[in-house]
Amino acid sequence: MSNESKTYEISYLLSPLVPEDKVPEEVAVLREAIENNGGLLVSEDMPKTQRLSYPIKKNQNAYFGWFRFTADGTVEKIKSLFEKNDKILRSLATEAGKENLPQYVSRKGADAAKKEDTAEVKKEKEEIKPEQIDEKLEQILKEQGV
Repeated sequence: MSNESKTYEISYLLSPLVPEDKVPEEVAVLREAIENNGGLLVSEDMPKTQRLSYPIKKNQNAYFGWFRFTADGTVEKIKSLFEKNDKILRSLATEAGKENLPQYVSRKGADAAKKEDTAEVKKEKEEIKPEQIDEKLEQILKEQGV
């Protein structure tokens, strides 16, 4: 593999059996696993309790967190360390690219933008008087010879 650094993101679900006051300690262990294996942290999100859509290892809740880091080919070892950690229910590592996180527009934001666009179209319509309509009709009828 080349020595070019790539940006990765690894997200994880930490067991709800970990007491809330011990979560920062577990995050520190995960952070060290990344840094000790050639990863350079770019950003992270401290885990927050989430209700799961379906049970994972008989748990309905978990702490969800993620790390964004750069590495040059060592990501497989980091993924392996996350998978072997018995306090992690599940993890997923993806190549994130060097760009920022994508900007998502919420459904409400998209609807609001549509409403503004249609409002502008309505404002652009000019007011037509009945006399103008009559004149246009007479002109059309004269052209057709009626």
